[in-house]
Amino acid sequence: MKLFIILAVISTFVLMPVHLFACTIFHVTDNNDNILVGKNFDSDEETKSRIWFIRGDDKNNGIAILERIGQDMPYEGINDKGLFVGITAVPNTGTPFLSLKPIRKSLQMVRVVLEQAKTVDEALKVFPKYTVVFGTFLGHPVIQYMIVDKNGNSAIVEYVNNKKVIIRDAAKSRIMTNHFVGHPEFGSDNETSFERYNTVKDKIERIHSVEEVQNLLKEVSQNTTLWSNVYDLTNQIIHVSYKNSPTVIFSLKDEFYKGNHGYELNDLNKLEYKTPAGKIVFRPHFGYGHTGENHISHYGVRILLAAGDNKRYGIEVTKLEEVFAIGIVLEQRLFEWFNMSIGTVGYFNYGVDRSNVIGLTSNLGWEPNNHIPFKPFVTYRSDTIFADNIETINSISIGFNIEF
Repeated sequence: MKLFIILAVISTFVLMPVHLFACTIFHVTDNNDNILVGKNFDSDEETKSRIWFIRGDDKNNGIAILERIGQDMPYEGINDKGLFVGITAVPNTGTPFLSLKPIRKSLQMVRVVLEQAKTVDEALKVFPKYTVVFGTFLGHPVIQYMIVDKNGNSAIVEYVNNKKVIIRDAAKSRIMTNHFVGHPEFGSDNETSFERYNTVKDKIERIHSVEEVQNLLKEVSQNTTLWSNVYDLTNQIIHVSYKNSPTVIFSLKDEFYKGNHGYELNDLNKLEYKTPAGKIVFRPHFGYGHTGENHISHYGVRILLAAGDNKRYGIEVTKLEEVFAIGIVLEQRLFEWFNMSIGTVGYFNYGVDRSNVIGLTSNLGWEPNNHIPFKPFVTYRSDTIFADNIETINSISIGFNIEF
């Protein structure tokens, strides 16, 4: 009963409703067949706003993103393939959760999709790869996503009633405010959501230029509107209007030429982009196995350093009954969830004569690339000990990562 009360309290805080600010997104085609997306972002929090330009590489598309709480938590952006992704906050509702998939926070999905997809069709294939977690208390609000590509295709992705809902209808996926487009009966915690939606709906067919998009954004703006942006997906140009400052035009091609960098929107002060440093992983683990004759339990810890994408190296200290194992291990994670490792280990206090011998340890199993504090580790472990007679200990090893 106590555990139930604790979980209920945590759930209340994690999923507590908050005031929804009046964000608006819509897209149109201009007189030259260019695809334009208009986006108002609203907030009354005193936090610096930034735009970042991050060049592509062999794995990821080049992206331009706007954020206030971190480069991995953007509210909107465009990539060098002409794909736009933006969000608006919506009322709290039940959201699906499947922990077997790698976990991403709600805002992180904006960057994930921009880096991996070129079109709306490709973007919709990215979402099923991840479990998306929501909760304002932990900094990843309940939101919905609008996706638009340079061909004029669009979609809205909602997480409502414990299901993911995809809206591909050309008319319904053109406008998004702060209520569920697919479930308007849920209402909105923002009193102007339906009013702004209907204003855009009434006028969108007459909008055919950047200036007209800006005027409509101004019409549906609120006192809390921080920026009003127009994205030209065809030409990869962003028109940024921050508060009452004059509009600034950014070309992705020109900005990528300058390297990875960003700007503060209030004064356009140039910012250096720093690649996130590799983290130190501290992983306690324990398990239970057998040698063929005896059952053996173990517990220990690994301390690991980053060695490139999804690769790590470090040391392991493990106690297997009376034997101490200390050695160097190498790890690699594949497919966002599959862990494989091998290490050269010294086994101390082994056998009846308490000798010191060497051997190999290996792991194969499940370690999802979660972007939340809880990162489980469940693998099949094998210890091969090179004594007078080679002995193999097979076991199941369970643990979790703590990253610094």
